[in-house]
Amino acid sequence: MLRRLLAATALGVAATAVAVLPSAPAQALYSCPANYQCIHTWYVDQAHTIWNGSYSINCEGTPLRLGTQSGFLVFSQELCNEPPPIEY
Repeated sequence: MLRRLLAATALGVAATAVAVLPSAPAQALYSCPANYQCIHTWYVDQAHTIWNGSYSINCEGTPLRLGTQSGFLVFSQELCNEPPPIEY
């Protein structure tokens, strides 16, 4: 009886530890400066031939996520043509 109780307790503690620990470190994204549109593109392979996913921010600041954000990261940015409108 005591063995079963100890085994159940150990299993519960192990399951909790596994649930709390992160599976992998988070990959930081590059910041997108004002008046730029930026795109983070992930590829499956190091040669960047197979697209895996992307995260982009357009000139209005709207984010868009597609696919899976993991693998080999390529970052690019481009200056927006017109400055954002001035709000009064």
